[in-house]
Amino acid sequence: MIKKGYADCSEGQIHYRVSGNEGNPVVCFFHQTASSGVMFEKVMNIMSDQFHCFSFDSPGFGGSYHPSEIPNIAYLSDKLIEAMKSLSITEFHACGHHTGGCIALEMPGRYPEMVKSLSIIGPVLVNEAEKKEYMKTFVKPFAIEPTGDFLNTAWEYLKMIGAASNTQLHHRELVDHLIAHETMPKAFSAVWQQDVETLLKNVACPLMIMCSKDDVLWPLFERTGRLRPDAKQYIVGGADFQPDNDPEGVVNGLKDFIENL
Repeated sequence: MIKKGYADCSEGQIHYRVSGNEGNPVVCFFHQTASSGVMFEKVMNIMSDQFHCFSFDSPGFGGSYHPSEIPNIAYLSDKLIEAMKSLSITEFHACGHHTGGCIALEMPGRYPEMVKSLSIIGPVLVNEAEKKEYMKTFVKPFAIEPTGDFLNTAWEYLKMIGAASNTQLHHRELVDHLIAHETMPKAFSAVWQQDVETLLKNVACPLMIMCSKDDVLWPLFERTGRLRPDAKQYIVGGADFQPDNDPEGVVNGLKDFIENL
């Protein structure tokens, strides 16, 4: 059973989900923009027999507090670590998806004593030209307006990134995206400012990268594999929503990686 709660950080409360039993290895999940920790529930349900799983809503998303600014990805990482410490989490395996992968990528260097391993689903290793292209779509895909047309704009945006594979998923993501409509451009802007290449090169803990061939970030997965050939690579299905569309594949990859460290 997945339970929900709030953990304190220095600026507000972080909403989280938890499953599994204390004493088992801890796995912490971090979501993409502009989803929430709900995107890992299927994965958590499968893993809860062997792991103590937490998924967090990043500041500005889901049920967590909304910051006035997101100066950088390290800010999000630090606030989530504060929340984790308030839950007495002392060490964990980190797993982040897209933006959540960027957040998790900050943690091994900033909190090496806590991070036992790092798994990234859809690493965001972009060059300057690609950043400009991504910013055309992935900065502010829609804005709230009196006509209500933004509802269809948001619906079509989610269809474009693969949420239309399941109507319930599509609707759930629409709700999360509407909640985070002001935070969304702030988080994306922070992603494009992050020096992912340097951070990836400096990851000292065991590293796994995961992606699906129909994920918008698939070319970046291949590039990351060339940058870090020592990283375990795992291919799953599910477009940009692997934990929802291929939870068994994600779990198999995570379990194989963590259990063989």
